[in-house]
Amino acid sequence: ELGLGECDGDSLRFSFDQETGFLTVLVPDEKDAVLCLSPTSKLDPFVATLFPCLAAPISLTKCNEEASRLEFVEEPVFMKDREIFVNVQPMENDQCDFKACGLNNPVEPVKSFRPNFASHCTNPFDCVTVITKTARRPYLVARLAQSIRDIKGYDLRIICLDDAPNDYPQEVWDELSKFPHLDYIVGDDEDMGISVGRNIALDMVKTKYFLLVDDDHVFNNKTDIDKMINILDTTDATIVGGKFEGFIKFAGSIRFGYYHKRQEFGMFSGHCDRAPGIIPAHPNCEQCDSTSNIFLAKTQPVIQIGGWSPELKIAEHADFFVKVKGAGLKVIYCDDIEVINQQETPDERSHSYQKLRYDGRRKNRMFRLMNSRYNVNGLFWCSKYNELPSTGALQCLETRHKIGYC
Repeated sequence: ELGLGECDGDSLRFSFDQETGFLTVLVPDEKDAVLCLSPTSKLDPFVATLFPCLAAPISLTKCNEEASRLEFVEEPVFMKDREIFVNVQPMENDQCDFKACGLNNPVEPVKSFRPNFASHCTNPFDCVTVITKTARRPYLVARLAQSIRDIKGYDLRIICLDDAPNDYPQEVWDELSKFPHLDYIVGDDEDMGISVGRNIALDMVKTKYFLLVDDDHVFNNKTDIDKMINILDTTDATIVGGKFEGFIKFAGSIRFGYYHKRQEFGMFSGHCDRAPGIIPAHPNCEQCDSTSNIFLAKTQPVIQIGGWSPELKIAEHADFFVKVKGAGLKVIYCDDIEVINQQETPDERSHSYQKLRYDGRRKNRMFRLMNSRYNVNGLFWCSKYNELPSTGALQCLETRHKIGYC
């Protein structure tokens, strides 16, 4: 429902979404702005523990600051032969005194143990389910399934959620039927988003582990499922991931602090708290806060933290790994595990897919969520950094893209 309110004499229209807990303010020029919000329902348990103030009544204080209009800098297209950076002024992050700063502390080191041969997985089909989310791209899902069959010589069960209109021609279903272990589900909501789709798939998983991939991934000879299974079978890590062929290392550290002269959240690609060698017999693996969207995970711990935040239809990655770290779950990245991120050409992409993927208002939800949970005024993905020897703090020298107040 739209209501009316005043902030320093200016009339504002606002709406409160009971499902997501977002209070959205419409300023006179119709651009979105954000006020304090109170998601008293569906609050993640660990977030409620860290930030009990989120359950306080909605406050309309500091209107000028918190009703500022948002400016989103679109992320550049990744190129295999070059990278596009935005230069920013580095700033020392040697002090961090707001509530989310506790998440800067590293998670406990991964512990290894002898495998329990009674529960050790020897057949991936028995212990691994692939989950993926697509949006009107069934042929990419079929390509993914075919690549598993071609590279591994066997099929895996795949659960795929699609929020397309259920009007595919018969030839699409004929193509998908070539893979008897593919559960291709067209949801009732044509705009369910990536998080809801993944959570539905996750709830359907019956195996000890699930393998998360995107619909435009293709397996190659380095998609080493057996290695990932072995690591999870012999350590207390929850997630082990890899990289995209030909791309920069996306795994890295999560940091909160005063960057760019304001409270911000940063993901530092390539920086991990613990160096390679921490995982016995796997010298190419290290412990990080996050990894790419190609990872094997223990099913139950991810279900217990609520999976992905359902209000995020896209741009879910950062929030997911902050939840993982906040719950004390351990993440391993292996440099020798990879998939091919074989995106469609622009001519092959449907207009409806493009509209969903690059809808700025859908991206706004990610910022609002991070702003409300962690009290940050900006987000950035850092691709070049300095680590200060005296404090271990990170200076961001170059960002891949950023989001924040203008």
